[in-house]
Amino acid sequence: MSFHFCKADHHLEVVDRASMTFRSEHRFLLEATVPSRFFHHGYFWTGSGAERETMPEVVSEIDDWGFPQHRIHGPLIVEGDARILVVDLGRTLSPGEQTTVHFRHRMKDLKNTFKPMLQVRPSSSVREEITLKVTLPNWSGLDVNFRQFTHDTEKVLVSRKVNPQESDASRLVFEVVIVNPNSGNLGHRLEWTHDEN
Repeated sequence: MSFHFCKADHHLEVVDRASMTFRSEHRFLLEATVPSRFFHHGYFWTGSGAERETMPEVVSEIDDWGFPQHRIHGPLIVEGDARILVVDLGRTLSPGEQTTVHFRHRMKDLKNTFKPMLQVRPSSSVREEITLKVTLPNWSGLDVNFRQFTHDTEKVLVSRKVNPQESDASRLVFEVVIVNPNSGNLGHRLEWTHDEN
């Protein structure tokens, strides 16, 4: 592995009440373990139906020449629900050197195949903390739960209801922070259900 993950922050927002439009934001504090210039980012997307899937945007500082320091290198690799991106960090990081990689992404689910969850697994590569945050419409009967599960068997070890941290008339924000998640086989997710209207 070229990098240790010190921290990972994941935020998913369901933009509309019909669950067709989504925004996500992901930040990773990385520490190079060997001289490294390229970061491989893998994620899953269960939505479908958009004519052309959008690429995540890399949010980056600007170098001395006016160009972003971090850039996506090559096409988005798609295999089933799995996605892989390669990010050029703009220079080779020395072992022990840290950088933050920040993604923003807008997605569409026109065929209603999105599975209502924000999930990370396994957590063995994150040393300090993982933040999972979802922003959802204030649906009738909305129920949000945090689950901790084994990666190999999907057995749920921890399950608890999560209450909103922020709210207004139309939106609710739910957040869980997992501290020292380095446990090898464990994954974590926020999942939700609501009444159909």
